[in-house]
Amino acid sequence: MTHVIKALSALLSLAAGIASCTAPIELETNDSAPVIVIYGVLTEYVMYQTVRLSGSSPYFEEKQNQPVSDAEMTIQASDGRTFEMEEIPHEKGIYQTLTPMSALPGITYRLIVRVDFDGDGQIETYEASTTMPAPFHIDSITVTPMDFMGYKHYAINLYAPEEPQEDFYLTRYIVNDTLADYQISSYSVFSDNAINNQYINGMSLMYFDDVANRNNGIVEEEGWTYVQSGDKITVCISRIEEGYYDFVRQCQSEKRGENPFFGGPASNIATNIRPGGAGYFAAFTTTITDVYIP
Repeated sequence: MTHVIKALSALLSLAAGIASCTAPIELETNDSAPVIVIYGVLTEYVMYQTVRLSGSSPYFEEKQNQPVSDAEMTIQASDGRTFEMEEIPHEKGIYQTLTPMSALPGITYRLIVRVDFDGDGQIETYEASTTMPAPFHIDSITVTPMDFMGYKHYAINLYAPEEPQEDFYLTRYIVNDTLADYQISSYSVFSDNAINNQYINGMSLMYFDDVANRNNGIVEEEGWTYVQSGDKITVCISRIEEGYYDFVRQCQSEKRGENPFFGGPASNIATNIRPGGAGYFAAFTTTITDVYIP
């Protein structure tokens, strides 16, 4: 389990390192004023929780967002706990809790950021709140080999009970201890509209290509992950809040879909950063199951 926690930690750190989405604002010109971008995900693991702070760049300027330093950052929990954060000395714009901590289901976490972002000598305050949903229970995950027009694929199937309230889910995959979806643009999210309060009886979550397809003329996309017999796939499923579900989907719909965080995206991407910020502050637990390619 240790390697999975490390891989998930790396995944979330990578996401924090590349994430930068704008708030719902009208796109004007290349000279539009930058906005602060805050991105972080709290987990149930006891670890140094991380938040990324940066400033958006003009939409047509193809460069990564610049890190924002010298901020005061605090997380306040509804159970009375408070966690101070500080910038990592060798990683500008990356802030971590002073001590390892874990987030708990049902608890609301309020992020408070104080920084002179616009350089006018006055400190601005930005806030975001998120409540960690309950973990998702999985009965089992199976792998089904499939042949289609001479190509071999593997379907990842889910068996689990679904609860009556409206739910939203995020799935990610680790193949042989290597992250298969380290960018938000490759995350898989779905709602329970079609399965609410039903038993999920073998719903296919993801399809992987066999390595043999690589040599059979199939068009390979950037970031494509191939598997073969004996490979281990770690399936990570999280119940997420609706706001984060909207955030991921809207980031993926941007025309820079393969990396929507390369510069500033167009407009109207969901955010819970107030006032006038961009990005997202979320908290969710992750249920982990290992399966093997037959």
